Amino acid sequence: MMLTVHIVAGAFLLLFGIGALSFAKGKSKHRWSGNLFFLSLLIMAGTAAFFNGGATMALLTFYYGTTAWAVVLRKENSVGIFEVLSMCLIVYVSFSLFQFVLTANDIPQTFKVIFTIHASIAALSACLDLKMLLNGGLSGKHRIVRHTWRACFALLGAVMSFSSNTSDSWPDFIDSNALIYLMIGVLFYWLIRLLFTNRYNQLKHCIGSSILIKRLSEARRLMYAK
Repeated sequence: MMLTVHIVAGAFLLLFGIGALSFAKGKSKHRWSGNLFFLSLLIMAGTAAFFNGGATMALLTFYYGTTAWAVVLRKENSVGIFEVLSMCLIVYVSFSLFQFVLTANDIPQTFKVIFTIHASIAALSACLDLKMLLNGGLSGKHRIVRHTWRACFALLGAVMSFSSNTSDSWPDFIDSNALIYLMIGVLFYWLIRLLFTNRYNQLKHCIGSSILIKRLSEARRLMYAK
């Protein structure tokens, strides 16, 4: 039963993740897809934690998904206890993965390389979290970049799991890692587009045209006027 729930949640995670990437950013379809993606991720990671050896990787996916989702909910240049706890979590995960790589002698070298990459990116994430805490938060394009790369990385984890578990079913003329390469390409595409083009200004315009954002801005203006 637990495995069935895990598989179904993973399928929905892939579906809503693709939807969030495909729909216009800042629009309602993107936000709905993102929220459902996050819900599916919680269920998938929660059920994976019960499998043998799955707790650490489940925590890793949980971290990327929750920090991606939370950054768009928190206002610019602000941090709280959630950011402190999430940094402590990823430090623990990074340490656990490095320890596993150094002490495990019965796993293939390819898996050691994969776990080392995960551990290194987790350590980088912890450093970025610490920098954000010391700076008192994020603003502008760097806030959106944090949301984007972490959401993509959470989706990448699901894609890697899907590819590894279905590798025997792929036709010989298709590389079973094709989806992984595609997801990595999508990740770098959005990072480059957000950091080095005017895409952030377009997103800011989309978010600014949201009725909800307008209502919140009006409420804040009235509150300060009083």
